[in-house]
Amino acid sequence: MSIVNNLFNHKSNERMRQLIEAIRTRDFSLQYSLDHLRGEERNLAEQINEVVNEFRETTLLQEAKYQYFGTMLDTINAFLIVADEQGKVHWMNRAAVDGLCGFSIHHLHDLQVLDGALPEMMMQLKPGLQKLVQLETKTNEVAAGKKALDAGSQHAGKADFVLSVVNFFNKGFAYRLYTLQNVQPVIQKNETDAQQQLVRVLTHEIMNSLTPIISLADTLCVGVEQDTLEHDDLLMALQAINRRSNGLLQFVENYRKLQRISKPQFEDVRIGDLVADLQHLYPDSIFHYEIENEDQRLLMDRSQIEQVLINLLKNAQEAVENRVNDEAADLSDEAASAQNQIPYVRLTTHLSSNKRDFIISITDNGKGILPEVMERIFVPFFTTKTNGSGIGLSICKQIVTLHGGTITASSKPGDKTTFSVVLPA
Repeated sequence: MSIVNNLFNHKSNERMRQLIEAIRTRDFSLQYSLDHLRGEERNLAEQINEVVNEFRETTLLQEAKYQYFGTMLDTINAFLIVADEQGKVHWMNRAAVDGLCGFSIHHLHDLQVLDGALPEMMMQLKPGLQKLVQLETKTNEVAAGKKALDAGSQHAGKADFVLSVVNFFNKGFAYRLYTLQNVQPVIQKNETDAQQQLVRVLTHEIMNSLTPIISLADTLCVGVEQDTLEHDDLLMALQAINRRSNGLLQFVENYRKLQRISKPQFEDVRIGDLVADLQHLYPDSIFHYEIENEDQRLLMDRSQIEQVLINLLKNAQEAVENRVNDEAADLSDEAASAQNQIPYVRLTTHLSSNKRDFIISITDNGKGILPEVMERIFVPFFTTKTNGSGIGLSICKQIVTLHGGTITASSKPGDKTTFSVVLPA
């Protein structure tokens, strides 16, 4: 009996050893035939087969997920690199391997072949921040290669990339996922769209001025030839030509203003002082100033940012005044006072939650801006005002952009409109 037990134990130990070895080497082809097994020996073999099958299914599922996500990441055009805190590279997607240097890199320092300062910039970059870098990558080299050869040039051509990073942990180790996104196509498309929009506006405005001038000039020519012009008719025609010519001249001058915005002369400015100057310019009771960070200091060209805020306050004032006038014309005094909200223009300032941006917002409860108008408010020469030039908001946007910030607008027609100027803190 002891001999049988010893034999069973020996077989059981051998099978357990084979199971452990299969798990260790991830070889899940191990299967025991149950045809000639009985009792405990059969039960053990069945359980080993079940364990192996479960491991096989789990491993296949994990590998399928890995291949799925790997394939998905390889189809992304952005360059993705995973490195540890020391800069050792653990993974790159296919786009990064083929597009950056043309081969896999082992350390971020290997990217010095693209830009000597790039590795240090990547190591120092904080999560949530972005850097715009220009790189001569392998992708650019291929794209520009034929053109460079035709021109006899060795320059491969640069492209603009936005660099960002995300920190994450895996099995107790810290890693950094870097993303290099080529924004050149987006920039080129936006530039093309802006140029086409500007050409349409310029063409429209010039034709509106030239058409009546040409018509009046033809009428004068015919009248002089036939000697049918009265003095008053001649004077009226010349005055009309003069008005339209001056209007066209003013339009061209406004266009020149758009092109002559000077580079900001940065200085350290206290927000409380900036807003105090605005309060002196707009002291009316409809203006409300809510300053959270009076002692916050920003680097800016004070006169340029004042110009932006003055333009926004003026627009907001006109919006609430127009609403009051329109509703007063439509309703009786009693009904108007019952329906109208008290007109207001509110300027607020606050630091963003991430402490990296300072936001100056101007809100009014005028008639609001329709969605189809909102899409075009920053387009040069677009205006809904009878006597407007259509360059005010365009100039504001250019100034804020030159300061490294953004300007946005939101509106609920019939309720309120808010313009927000976001500047680097």
